[in-house]
Amino acid sequence: MNLTRGVCVLLFLLLALQVDAQRDTTDIKSYADQVMIRANLDTNIESYVFKQGEKENETKQIFSINNKTKVSFSIDYRIISATISFAPRFFADNNDNNLKGSSSYTDFSVRFFPNRLIQNLYYKNVKGFILKI
Repeated sequence: MNLTRGVCVLLFLLLALQVDAQRDTTDIKSYADQVMIRANLDTNIESYVFKQGEKENETKQIFSINNKTKVSFSIDYRIISATISFAPRFFADNNDNNLKGSSSYTDFSVRFFPNRLIQNLYYKNVKGFILKI
């Protein structure tokens, strides 16, 4: 029993001495003073649903804009961020005005985030809704 215990202690010490702790080689870089520029392609459809009446006799109308694809550009620096979005006409989904009528979509957002406070100013201009149902 002493021999087995001695061999176990010897193996443990050998393994413990041979193990080398891993060093953290991660290089952390701060982007606090860097400007970040982003572009986004969005296919969310802007639509509103209006319901009227009781559940049995409910009428439902869905209004949607003709523009399906939106492009956004953002720029962030330190405590301020700005975004502009629009629906460009060069996408085929946004250019079927002859069939559904003319629609336009533009929005602008400015965000301030000093310390622990976040403020967002947002403006959206949507024109040309069509009745789906």
